[in-house]
Amino acid sequence: KKINTFQLVMTESPSSTMAPPPPPPPPASQPFQKRQPSTSPSSNQCLATIVSYPQLLQHEESLATASSSNGSIGANAYDVMAWMSYLESVDDALDSLHDGLSSMESLSISNTAGASADARTISVDTAGRTLHISRVMAPGITHTPKSLGKEIGKLISVRIWVGERAVSLLPGSYKLWRFHLIFLGGLLEKKQSSGAAGESLGAVGKQFRKECHRLR
Repeated sequence: KKINTFQLVMTESPSSTMAPPPPPPPPASQPFQKRQPSTSPSSNQCLATIVSYPQLLQHEESLATASSSNGSIGANAYDVMAWMSYLESVDDALDSLHDGLSSMESLSISNTAGASADARTISVDTAGRTLHISRVMAPGITHTPKSLGKEIGKLISVRIWVGERAVSLLPGSYKLWRFHLIFLGGLLEKKQSSGAAGESLGAVGKQFRKECHRLR
């Protein structure tokens, strides 16, 4: 009887007859998100612009390692003065291009007798690069006033991008924040005074409010 009772208990044991518990329900379905590349398109565009200016490229290489795809940074990435020097170099390049554009516009206004404004050429040396500007594209001419304006817009994007990286790595630096926000504020003033802006200036207001919000 004991054996039969034991066998009966083992046979009717819930652990031997009950099915395993069902698996947990799957998580709520999430929309498929495409994996973002290591660098955004705007970053790639800025890097392409930086490469065309040897002095700016030197600053970039001193701050970041050659393998930027894995997010590694160089030894100078936490050097405030290194970032300040980088930003100042971009500002100097912007000033030179603005001066070149203004000179080209002055030539078209004060055209001397017997000299065609279309044949005038202005050379601008900045950040290790020489730009030859004329109203008409020809061999040896790198930019027209229109394309020079686009080049200035690219450098403005570079200036904003470098400033964002600087304050992201060194958020406690008053110098970097001040330098970065003064530049954004200056773009807003130019936009309001001129009433016209390129693509890079169109997003300055939003960017300026975003950066100021981070300081609160």
